[in-house]
Amino acid sequence: MNNTKLRFQDITLRKASAEDLEPLYQLMTADEEWTKYNGPYFGYVRPTLSEFKQQQFHKFLAGDTGLVIDYLGRAIGSVSYYWEDENTRWLEAGVAIYDSSLWGRGIGLKALIPWVEHLFSTLEIERVGFTTWSGNPGMMRCAEKLGMTQEARLRKVRYYLGEYFDSIKYGVLREEWQELYKRWLSRDRVYLFDWGDTLMVDDPTQTGKMCDWPNVEVVSGALELLSALSKQHPIYVATNAQDSNEIEIKQAFERGGLAQYITGYFCFNNLGVSKNHPEFYQLIASKLGIPANKLTMTGDQRDKDIVPAKSVGLVTNWFNSSGVSPEPHDVSFASLLEILDKEMKFE
Repeated sequence: MNNTKLRFQDITLRKASAEDLEPLYQLMTADEEWTKYNGPYFGYVRPTLSEFKQQQFHKFLAGDTGLVIDYLGRAIGSVSYYWEDENTRWLEAGVAIYDSSLWGRGIGLKALIPWVEHLFSTLEIERVGFTTWSGNPGMMRCAEKLGMTQEARLRKVRYYLGEYFDSIKYGVLREEWQELYKRWLSRDRVYLFDWGDTLMVDDPTQTGKMCDWPNVEVVSGALELLSALSKQHPIYVATNAQDSNEIEIKQAFERGGLAQYITGYFCFNNLGVSKNHPEFYQLIASKLGIPANKLTMTGDQRDKDIVPAKSVGLVTNWFNSSGVSPEPHDVSFASLLEILDKEMKFE
């Protein structure tokens, strides 16, 4: 495998680098919750750093049968494959997310999409298999959402902690994957939203940090827009606010009932650049490991949200609720529901 990175939305698959060794080892051994679901019936023995380096990590460095999952610039898991029977081209794929605080975000699914496509593109196979067990319902959902077919269920053949579980085998054929992958490609987009007066009302009568305001208000249509888009896409807040850090911004969104739809927050505090500079958006694209044209920015200020984002290749939605006269070639929307309608047409 060459050095080409594989990606989907905000997830990148890449070869490991030497710098990943100790952080990845610490993650895998400090948070061993993942071992309770990754075939625990085979038994797990924590490797030493030297054993990990010589065995599993060596495979990630080579990048032939496995890659690390990079999320926001950090290796947090891995994808892999092995031959059940190479003579008959029977291949099985796998995925593991070692950071349990990131479970439930669809990272495993997003990692498998480019991985399965890569396997079909580089190997002479007609099927990619995926085997899990009934004690890991998260992986069962992952395989089913990916579009795999449950091909076999061997009942009560896994024994763990005094209980019997089923072994479950999923698979997808090359011709099936070709159609599935077209649909996944149509969802390869990440959304950025401004904060004040785009998603939450920036009330000039209240002072201090929004998370501490007596009352917070959500912009009309924000709940519907975020709820719909977040079903298929990661959503990040990209704000110019300088008096609140990432945690405080999240607290404000929690008070407004919107935090459940937000994947993360970019602001001056964690980027060090103001939003009216194109570099602000370039840094976000770099941190997400995503081409600029796969990002859509929505905001209410043309000079800060739209012009600099568009100048570096982002798709933009100008939320022009105040009715400012647009410049030639500008496309603006009077409401967030108009933006929702526009984006849903592309689904």
